[in-house]
Amino acid sequence: MDEFTKKIIVIISAIFLAFIAISIRFFKLQVIDRSEILQKAQTIRTRVKFYPPKRGEIYTSEGILVAGNTSSVDIIVYPLEIKGKIPEEIYEIIDNPEIIEGLNRRVLYYPIPIKTDVNYDELAETLPIFPSIPFMQIETITKRFYPLGEFASHIIGYVKLENIYEYIGVKGVEKIYDDVLEGEPSKKIVEINALGKEVEVVKEEEGEKGKPIWLTIRYELQKYAEELMKDKEGAIVVMNPNNGEILALVSSPQFDPNVFGRKVEKQRWIEYLVDPRRPLINRAIAGEYHPGSTFKLIVAIAGLEEKVITPDFKVTCRGKFYFGKHEHRCWKKEGHGTVDLFNAIVKSCDVFFYTLGLKLGVDKIEKWAKKFGLGRKTGIDLDFEQEGLIPSREWKQKVLKDKWYDGENISLAIGQGYTTVTAVQMARFVSAIVNGGYLVTPHVVKKVDKNELDFPKEKIDVSEETLKFIKDAMLGVVEYGTAGAHKIQGVKYGGKTGTAQVASFRALEKILGKPADKIKDEEIPKQFRDHAWFVAYFPYENPEIVISVVVEHCGAGSKCAAPIAKKIIEKYIQMKNQEGIPQKVEIPHKIKTIINE
Repeated sequence: MDEFTKKIIVIISAIFLAFIAISIRFFKLQVIDRSEILQKAQTIRTRVKFYPPKRGEIYTSEGILVAGNTSSVDIIVYPLEIKGKIPEEIYEIIDNPEIIEGLNRRVLYYPIPIKTDVNYDELAETLPIFPSIPFMQIETITKRFYPLGEFASHIIGYVKLENIYEYIGVKGVEKIYDDVLEGEPSKKIVEINALGKEVEVVKEEEGEKGKPIWLTIRYELQKYAEELMKDKEGAIVVMNPNNGEILALVSSPQFDPNVFGRKVEKQRWIEYLVDPRRPLINRAIAGEYHPGSTFKLIVAIAGLEEKVITPDFKVTCRGKFYFGKHEHRCWKKEGHGTVDLFNAIVKSCDVFFYTLGLKLGVDKIEKWAKKFGLGRKTGIDLDFEQEGLIPSREWKQKVLKDKWYDGENISLAIGQGYTTVTAVQMARFVSAIVNGGYLVTPHVVKKVDKNELDFPKEKIDVSEETLKFIKDAMLGVVEYGTAGAHKIQGVKYGGKTGTAQVASFRALEKILGKPADKIKDEEIPKQFRDHAWFVAYFPYENPEIVISVVVEHCGAGSKCAAPIAKKIIEKYIQMKNQEGIPQKVEIPHKIKTIINE
């Protein structure tokens, strides 16, 4: 056999052996490993699944649940798994038209619910189409709910669903303490087959539950204060003057935070937005009102501390006061006669404070108002707090491009003109009068998880004699002054009435076509009626609470706001007498839940 023939045989043998090897391998792939290969072919994709964390609960100081978590059965779609045209069946299921555009553009990188809070009947209707839509799935999702509905809504606030696994606080405690309430979502990476069926968990990351929060509010007191403000517009703040804890904070009207949950009730939401009563505004911290005669307390403090007057300084009030050619009236037509500072506060004599305002001037009044926290935020742990306004020469020049006129000190001294305050500012102001001159920080959260929170206080440089004088004058207001009709038998408490003018006497004369002294309160259209104020402390010795009440378009503070404060004090006394006795909590909301008392 020649050399060439040998080489041919070697080559042919190698080719034959290679063919045999390939055949064996092909046989193994086609027959022996067929099922395994098919399985692997079906598991070449992965799906990332997020599970929202349980948000931290919110409780009252007694441990009553006011914000918690429940479950929702949702139909979920994974947009990035959609290939080709979206099936028509999907559009029939979607209960939120806003997500259609995102699905069409495939711009949503996380799973989204196309139908939320699915009941058994709805689920039965949709089950037959699931096998033909691999990117659609049923999931049980955690959702936020508020078992007491409108209760303390301006304190608690609400959340919005940023995406399927993330809630974000939008208002109130839910917003301010969002970082501690939100927790961390769980995450799973799973392999899915061609039918969208999950076949194996590749990786799993455990989430973290949000931390619980305990509020400072007392359930029974908060509920009672809300009832007192039903069908009214305005605010109530009840606060511990020694540490700033808010025991009740009401802004009326209120809202139901459940409206803003995972499935936004759009009609209700629109109603809130267009409601002229503005239920979404927290009037206790963002409602800016003229303080009326409650501001006379600040002017009195300024007069004493600046030594412009002494307590013995007297003014004779005949019901009118003239400055140049302008006439300024006292609220009491016939006048108060000759009054000193103490009686000017007790009787709320306008003419006395017109005189004192001119003596002090805007600079000194501004100085002492701001020392006591007016015209600046209190630092309360709620959102959208407003500063109010204590006018100054600089402010007027900058904003109104005009100088300050001496005559403006007259309206400034009785809490009118440009001056505005909030209800929570007035509660802090009164606290400083009765706690020895400390500006506390109002707050609605007492504890986060197991940690008690600490809030700062600021010492005011003011004499004890001045504070004692003002405190005693406020007692006189209730004992025999403008709030004398609202004494409580056997109880000593102090207060100050205020009536914030909405329309001037001259404006009302033009509107109603008659002299101001002939106009009855019920004749004045509601939008032109005065706002009613009353600030108070209780008890006289070692005060435990201060109260700030403002009621819009209600008339005189002595007739409208003072009775509310009196009832709150009576309720507080009742609660103290019942301490240790279990109280039944009624849940007015439709949502059924177990409340841990």
